[in-house]
Amino acid sequence: MPSLKRQVLRATRVQLTRVASKIDRVLTGETPRPPYVARLGEAYARGWKGCPCVFVLSTGRVGSQTLTALLALSPEVVSEHEPFPRLVKASIDAYLEGGDLGASEKWREVVYGARDDLVCEANRRGRIYVETNNRLTYLAPILATCFPDSKFIHLHRHPYEVVRSAMRRGYYESHNWDFARVRPRASEPLAAQWDALPRLEKCGWFWARINEEAASFMATLPSERALDLRADLLFGGDEATMRHIFSFVGIDFPAQELVEEVLGQKLNAAVRGSFPGAGDWSESDRQAVWRQVEAVATRLGYGG
Repeated sequence: MPSLKRQVLRATRVQLTRVASKIDRVLTGETPRPPYVARLGEAYARGWKGCPCVFVLSTGRVGSQTLTALLALSPEVVSEHEPFPRLVKASIDAYLEGGDLGASEKWREVVYGARDDLVCEANRRGRIYVETNNRLTYLAPILATCFPDSKFIHLHRHPYEVVRSAMRRGYYESHNWDFARVRPRASEPLAAQWDALPRLEKCGWFWARINEEAASFMATLPSERALDLRADLLFGGDEATMRHIFSFVGIDFPAQELVEEVLGQKLNAAVRGSFPGAGDWSESDRQAVWRQVEAVATRLGYGG
């Protein structure tokens, strides 16, 4: 019962904080931010300049839903996790095609067709559009071209944690989206041996390939458009990290109680499937996964 009482008191405190924040904005005469753009036609006429948006690149299973909820605390943001269309098939097609996708008129039309209304509607309301859908990772160069005032966050997690989650969820075996799961491109030597590769190693390769391409893309951006973010700092509620995220997006930091409420919810935590943590893997399995991820993991600051 004491635990339930604490939960009730915490929820009440959070709600009072929300109300106090709204009252404070009214009393201080704070007014909503004016529109960044008035209508869709204007956005296109301007080449989408002055239309702010933020896209989060990741493998998935890294806390992207938690980040969505944190940024949704701000009245200056429209924060989406997996809006429709989710671009499942389009994103893998873009990945497999490869090359300079940012210069492709075909792929610009795909991105504009899927996201122009969402970005414009948020901007029309004076808000920054934020999306954490991991499928956008494969489309990052096109997004950067289509929306010149976009910013990008590369959200990543220790490879062993993501591999374990992927194994639990049936990646490369029984997951609904396996038809669109990344795999070696046809021109790569590994493509011929891919089907014979153990699933655990496929999941390690998955982590390495996506983070490698995300990190390489981020390196092409000026610092004001790119934020590298470790999931452990996000989950741990590191205050400096939290404040840096909000500052990067360009919005005020919310009440600490609201941040703690979101972090305490453990959003989208894995609840199905089973697979042991890395500490219980055999030494040969650990070595097999590390061979797949070592170069990228080291680049991102992770050890085996």
